[in-house]
Amino acid sequence: MTMPGRAGRISRKERIARASIGMPARHPERVIPKPGRAEWRHLAAWLAELWPDDEYTAIVTDGWRQDHP
Repeated sequence: MTMPGRAGRISRKERIARASIGMPARHPERVIPKPGRAEWRHLAAWLAELWPDDEYTAIVTDGWRQDHP
């Protein structure tokens, strides 16, 4: 996931993650980005399609609904 317009400082966590996988320090992509709201919704829908009776998906979906009314 590329973060446009974010050529600023890289967090300590990001530097450690990049070093652990051998990624160059100035690579434009982030290793540990936080997904946006739309990405979470897309992921939840995708998981529901793949595993319709999955207990974990139900827990995650229910937790998200409680956090975001």
